[in-house]
Amino acid sequence: MYNTAVFGQFDFEPVQKLRFSLGLRYDRMSFDYLNYLDNNSTGTKAYSQVTPKIGMTYDLGQGRGFYANYSQGFSPPGLTSVFRKNPNPAPGEAPFYYNLTPAYFDNKEIGGWASFLHNKLYFDWAFYQMDGRNELLSVRQPDNSTDYQSAGKTLHRGIEYGITYKPSAEWFIRFGGTNAIHRYEEFLLSTKQSDVLKDVNGKDMPSAPSFVANTEVTYKPKWAKGLRTSIEWQRISSYYQNQVNTVKYDDKTAFGLSGVSVLNLRAGYTFNGIEFFTNIMNLTDELYANQVTRGNNATDRSTYTPAAPRTFVSGFNTIL
Repeated sequence: MYNTAVFGQFDFEPVQKLRFSLGLRYDRMSFDYLNYLDNNSTGTKAYSQVTPKIGMTYDLGQGRGFYANYSQGFSPPGLTSVFRKNPNPAPGEAPFYYNLTPAYFDNKEIGGWASFLHNKLYFDWAFYQMDGRNELLSVRQPDNSTDYQSAGKTLHRGIEYGITYKPSAEWFIRFGGTNAIHRYEEFLLSTKQSDVLKDVNGKDMPSAPSFVANTEVTYKPKWAKGLRTSIEWQRISSYYQNQVNTVKYDDKTAFGLSGVSVLNLRAGYTFNGIEFFTNIMNLTDELYANQVTRGNNATDRSTYTPAAPRTFVSGFNTIL
């Protein structure tokens, strides 16, 4: 496998505080594959693509501004997909998946930032959308075999935002979150006539929550120099376990919220250059899963990857 790439970028400022960035990238990925077990799956294949990137930033002054970006990307199919035996080769076609094409992605983003209250309050935000096409699909055929196709389309759209607030030297508060949708636009699963489920077009992707957030409040008291304490809240909303969107992961966790809601407590004290610290992860000892997956059949069962229970970590560190 050989990967090569060349990238060039040109930045310029046509007027004061307005900056443009133009980029161009060339990628080439090639395979040279020898299969000693099946000579029909031996050969060479190369994928190459030129992708642009355009960006703009405008500084409004006084800690405020906005930006916009557009870029393209591509992802070639993996070696094991390309050189897997094709059960239904067309006349004159190689007996493996030689004609698979890369997946292409269009990325668009616009965002900004602003500070208030003499830089004590800072806010940043970004709207984004990524459209994927020619994504690799494994499609069930009428004879029960599976055939790879570069035909899938997906949509990823959302907003990301962050707020930090420092009312005094003792307190620091931050919040970061994202609201998003990750959806199958065209996603074929089967061409077999007897299969009830043939595609998941318009369905949400599994394990793709619509809301993710992280909040932390830190306190460093003046009356106890060297002491720091903070409490962190991690939040992930409920999400679908399968592609057909019939079963959600929505267990109740901290504050009675569905999905994942976990508190972490951290404390430390620095004395003579040595910091002693204690972290309590999953403070309220919630029973939840880091990941849940499930098949599309009604008889399929959920597979859970459980998260750690309440965990204590203590130690010290120093710089010599």
